[in-house]
Amino acid sequence: MVVSKTRSAQKLELIPTNEGGRSFASPPKGLQTAITPNELFYIRNHWKGAPEIAMASYRLAVDGEVDLPLHLTYEEIRAMPARRFQVTFECCGNGPVPEYWAKQTRSVMEKVSGHGIMGNAEWAGVSLAQVLDKAGLKPSAVSVVFTGADHGPDEVVGDPSEVTYERSLPVEKAMHPDTLLAYEMNGEELPPLHGYPLRLVVPGWYGMCSVKWLVGIHVLDHEFDGFYQTERYRVMNGPDADTFYTYLTRMKVKSIITGPSIGEAIPTGTYVVAGAAWSGEDDVVKVDVSTDGGKTWGQAHLLPRAGYSWYRWEYPWEVLSAGGYVLMSRATNARGETQPMEFPNKWDGLGYGNNMVFAHAVEVRDA
Repeated sequence: MVVSKTRSAQKLELIPTNEGGRSFASPPKGLQTAITPNELFYIRNHWKGAPEIAMASYRLAVDGEVDLPLHLTYEEIRAMPARRFQVTFECCGNGPVPEYWAKQTRSVMEKVSGHGIMGNAEWAGVSLAQVLDKAGLKPSAVSVVFTGADHGPDEVVGDPSEVTYERSLPVEKAMHPDTLLAYEMNGEELPPLHGYPLRLVVPGWYGMCSVKWLVGIHVLDHEFDGFYQTERYRVMNGPDADTFYTYLTRMKVKSIITGPSIGEAIPTGTYVVAGAAWSGEDDVVKVDVSTDGGKTWGQAHLLPRAGYSWYRWEYPWEVLSAGGYVLMSRATNARGETQPMEFPNKWDGLGYGNNMVFAHAVEVRDA
């Protein structure tokens, strides 16, 4: 399915969220459709720009604990049976802005309601399990490491020594038929900043797991402890916890309000509040909406979803008086997990995996 660039979408632009040109958030109105257009889909990279890849010599290496090491050309990958379905992506740093953030960063994120580093797209590619079956996993296989072509000094530490972006999956997740080696996004060849020529797509897991600019797959007989696997994307637990860190993988249950968008004034009368909800691989079974800052709640109508996409939802609101209102949405998944009302990761203050209910202020004017 090819997503057309509508006239309204062409007027919208991604919003830079740091000075290094490494990440860009979708504008609020860019999240109002079921499919996020490629030009409005968030970008989160560790270094500026996309690495240059010579396609004439490009090979995807598959080695390690396999019976038959592979060096696949792009054409050989494209010739394999293709799979195509929707997957919602979210950066694990996507969420309401914590108090510790610098004022400049907060001002940028407030423009996107703190929730612009996410989107939903239709991806096409080859099931990773097909490639691993072709190579033949040995019984000793424990984890599968994915190496991107991007590298450089770490953006946080600033150490001049270079590090390559690598992440791993346990064999069970790697062999899931819906874990993809993707080469298309919304019916088009992968855009350079989204991983051309090939990227991993891990449905239901946070975006950092879906390695871009994929050049290598290495199967290990032990768990991977690389820099971006163990030094980043983790949450410090409280003093009474059994383990010091939680390493984030599965997306938490969460919801956002997409209409009305931030700063939008709406008329009195009946207005359909709209939004999206998701919970990784789990089903969302309910979204509750409040129009009075969390004092009372009503249940929204959930629309069917496609593949691993978010659920769109709607809530008719009869508003009779002009003034300021605070809207909230709160999703519950099939496991019985519900969005918390307060910031869940208070110990390290990094904001990873923040799925709290957030306040969405709107202005109502007389019709």
